[in-house]
Amino acid sequence: MIYKELLVLFIFIVVLFTFSGVAFVSVLKSMERDKKFQARVRNAVDPDGGRATVVEEEISLSRTVSPSQRFKEKAAGIIGVDLNLSETYPIKWWLVPPIAFLVSFGLVFLAAHPFDQYKVPLYFIAFPVVGFVLTKAAFGSFHNKRNGLLLQQFPDALNTIVRCVRVGIPIGEALRTVSRDAPEPTKTEFHTLADKVTIGIPLDAALRELAMRIKLTEYQFFATALTLQARSGGGITQTLETLAEVIRKRVALKARGFALTAEARTSAMILSCLPFLAGTAIFFMQRPYILLLFFTKSGQSVLALAMLMMGVGMGIIQYMINSVLK
Repeated sequence: MIYKELLVLFIFIVVLFTFSGVAFVSVLKSMERDKKFQARVRNAVDPDGGRATVVEEEISLSRTVSPSQRFKEKAAGIIGVDLNLSETYPIKWWLVPPIAFLVSFGLVFLAAHPFDQYKVPLYFIAFPVVGFVLTKAAFGSFHNKRNGLLLQQFPDALNTIVRCVRVGIPIGEALRTVSRDAPEPTKTEFHTLADKVTIGIPLDAALRELAMRIKLTEYQFFATALTLQARSGGGITQTLETLAEVIRKRVALKARGFALTAEARTSAMILSCLPFLAGTAIFFMQRPYILLLFFTKSGQSVLALAMLMMGVGMGIIQYMINSVLK
């Protein structure tokens, strides 16, 4: 009986928080509309805004976002989602959390099988934690894979821009050339950049959006160099060549790191495959012994805990390898 009351209370809390979040977002949007209206009124009454002041122009890669957009980005960032890159994910981003929570529910359900008296507390504690970890790990994997390809392809894109500029092609057309010849995902990023420049968006603003969307230090260097060249003039070829050479060295160093960590990665792969190979061998050699894992409560619990511990262990090994390679 108490389990049903706890379930009803949990559902009530979830619904309450949902309505509170919707109301909070609505209030933020209303405040933003009021601010825009007041700004339009001030501009209509006093277009000059009083005494003219001279403002020194600064070069910055930061961007201004509304409070509601900032709230959405922070809320999505909790589970690892980058709304600016949501279209680049292999699947729709809103499908990842349900799949991760479904997998976590299956693991927790099997693991909590023998604990009849503590099933509901285990569901409320372990289920959201495991689901959150799986969701964040999935989005982290998407970002790391895409950033790795972008970094690997970036030197060739820079060399293409340098060759185009040296023969007298404007920088806008050089960006368009990269968008035609580069492989994915660099092709898509430069195609978006070239389209924005073509429709009249200033080059520095388009570069700022590119650097903020990709979040790689090399792209921020690239954006800053082109912005300085567009505002102050001067040659850009030597700067881009130096940046391309530095990135090539970093990519080569990362490849060397992969070679040095080959033993650890091979050990991790063997350790992850060994339980399945041993289980298959036991299935053919001593079938009643292995079937206890699938048709008894205690066996299902041990199986779920083993899968969970193996996943945690593999995640830790992968995290250590990635930390070394960074």
